[in-house]
Amino acid sequence: MQKKTLLQIFLFLLIVIITITFFKFYYNPVSLISETNLKIENNDDKNKNNLMENINYVAADKIGNEYNIRSDFAEFNSDQPELILMQKVKGVIELNNSSPITIFSENAIYNKVNHDTNFFNNVVVEYEDHQILSNNLDLFFESNLASISKNIIYKSLNTELRADKIEIDLITKNSKIFMNENTKKVKVITLN
Repeated sequence: MQKKTLLQIFLFLLIVIITITFFKFYYNPVSLISETNLKIENNDDKNKNNLMENINYVAADKIGNEYNIRSDFAEFNSDQPELILMQKVKGVIELNNSSPITIFSENAIYNKVNHDTNFFNNVVVEYEDHQILSNNLDLFFESNLASISKNIIYKSLNTELRADKIEIDLITKNSKIFMNENTKKVKVITLN
């Protein structure tokens, strides 16, 4: 009787391990990371930060969407090792069956664990004939969402739009454009 119980416990644990492995493999995005380290400087200040030049991270999900972010300079903080403060940043989002979306900014905070990125200071987003200028862009890689805010100017062929916030579904390209206050309206200008 004891052998039968041990066999049942073993089979149960085996099923649990297989299930956990299956979910981790198929439902978490795959992360391919490459770092180019040309220079490391250890600062002896209280934060024990590391500075690096020419850094590049690449992340891909199971359906083939890829996110590549690179910066001229990056700063690592030992208190928050998953976050990287980047300077002079370029991000490229390559989605299946879609033109790439390119993001430039002076600064960004990149999360190495979930690939979420906060671009800030002189943000420029380019997609085909569209360009968005703003002060802030939050990219949520796993949920394929982008939230753009602060001093937004959207330009396309002969249209210019000014708004407080734009939310974009990166897969469907559906977007919501709105103002923070209900009394204000989105401003659309037709250019000749």
